[in-house]
Amino acid sequence: MSAENDQSDDPSRTVLIGDNERDHAIETLRAAAGDGRITIVELEERMELVEAARFPIDLDRPLAGLGTELPSTQILTGATGTQRSAGSGYGWSPDNREVLRAPWNGLIRRGRWLVSPYLHCKPAGRLLELNFLDVITGLTSIDIRVSARTGTLKIVVPDSWGVDISELDRSRIAVITFKANAAPIDKHPVVRVRGNIGSGVLQALGPNRRERRLTP
Repeated sequence: MSAENDQSDDPSRTVLIGDNERDHAIETLRAAAGDGRITIVELEERMELVEAARFPIDLDRPLAGLGTELPSTQILTGATGTQRSAGSGYGWSPDNREVLRAPWNGLIRRGRWLVSPYLHCKPAGRLLELNFLDVITGLTSIDIRVSARTGTLKIVVPDSWGVDISELDRSRIAVITFKANAAPIDKHPVVRVRGNIGSGVLQALGPNRRERRLTP
């Protein structure tokens, strides 16, 4: 098989990325800068590479050395439907969660975004939406720790997925809207939400009417 054919069969070089993937990469870079792992100058240089990226492999260079699985590897495992092996990287253990912080205009993850098994969500007075309707993953469990003194964490899952909030601490003034299945069907993933909700909002939802029509 020629090198040209090898590349044509490589989704990391042929599947176009969108704003969701670029935003995800930028949030990872901002978290790394906030932790002191890269300088502000490095942050700006890497963000320029992210803005110019067209394919998953283009995001490998700006995200290199940050302890997270590179996008070219992530899309390969997503395309085959196999679960990535857990390691010590960013987002792959309860003690080293991928942190999602909502900026001033909120943060929304939609489409086929790359999901880590351990997340820490911080809405900080904004909307932080995690929409799993188009996600392709081999994960059976996604563990989310939420810190929402204020703000909204919105989770949207397919009907076959489950959302477990049994370990979530919430105050009496927290607003919880639960319209999803508590347990998954067959071997589909379950999203486990723990942590605390103060005066914030948690929404666990299934697909709406329009989204159901668009589902193949």
